[in-house]
Amino acid sequence: VALLIIALLWFSLTLIDWLLHWHRREREQAAALKKVIDEIQTPLSLVFLLEEPRNADQALVAKCVSDALVDSVPVEEIVVTKATDSSAEFNGAGSAPISQFLVRLSNGVYGILISSRPYISEPGAFARGAIRDKRLRTAVEGHQAWLSVDLVSAAPEEPDARIRAYATIGKLLSSMAGPDCLAIYAPELRRCNEFDPALIERLRSGFPLSIFDEPTFEPVIEIEEDNPRMVRAVEEALERWPEFAAAFHKRSDPEDDRFIVKAEFVEGEHSEFMWVAVTGLEGGAIKGTLMNDPHELQSVHRGKTVSFEISRLNDWLYPNEHGDAVGGFTLKVLSEDAEQRRRRNRSNRDEEGD
Repeated sequence: VALLIIALLWFSLTLIDWLLHWHRREREQAAALKKVIDEIQTPLSLVFLLEEPRNADQALVAKCVSDALVDSVPVEEIVVTKATDSSAEFNGAGSAPISQFLVRLSNGVYGILISSRPYISEPGAFARGAIRDKRLRTAVEGHQAWLSVDLVSAAPEEPDARIRAYATIGKLLSSMAGPDCLAIYAPELRRCNEFDPALIERLRSGFPLSIFDEPTFEPVIEIEEDNPRMVRAVEEALERWPEFAAAFHKRSDPEDDRFIVKAEFVEGEHSEFMWVAVTGLEGGAIKGTLMNDPHELQSVHRGKTVSFEISRLNDWLYPNEHGDAVGGFTLKVLSEDAEQRRRRNRSNRDEEGD
């Protein structure tokens, strides 16, 4: 009898242990399956978080697409259509209608999605709980709408094809950039960065995901103002200012907000360089809307109308008739410096790995 009781106890313990391991394996398998499904469903996409809803006008979207692809795709091959069913569920919060425009190209079908609802269901709670960086947190918390460019057709598995798809996505998204952009998000990477006009060139570079190479929440490291390359860049911006002024006065659309300048703003002992969407040029004065929130200055903020003398000009940027960026002299210096830092960081990580 004693041996029977011992055998029953041993069998019971073995059964309990097997059941516990079986349930754990079931949970692990379910979690692994969910991860695979999530990865499969994550689109090749880049998203702008917007300060306010955009006007979903097909003619405007078509013009932006043509400007973005004019150097790589013949105009007659660019076809932009508006999807008839705009109530389908896409990324983003809520069930608000989403305007979807399809762009059919040789390397796939791309969708430009414009929503009048926040991308995140509760942006305030999410931002306060998940984002440490104050400026990025403010951007995500304050967004009211979103715009994305997605690869609608099947995502390619080949690395080179994915790179080409993202290159197209970056170019298309860059053409939709404006003063209402607060942040940019990559669903596949699940990373977000505060929007800055300097990112437009990175979007057009062919490698838009490089925007997220640096840790998302680290502050941007600026080059010292007395750096010889930066000094020369500012000098060139001032010397070539008449080019910007002439293009601004000749622009076909008075509401075109892609004519932007960077200027110095001073408050007591503090000064910051910020971007302004130009609305008017009068004599030696520049008038426009501030595109950045300052780090320390208290008297100005994003969206405020400002006016300043040309002597405070630091850089400028505008699209030519082909949609290519003209200007951005300091951006090139900053981009080169950032690339050097990335190479040093990669080299240091490789050495640590060895």
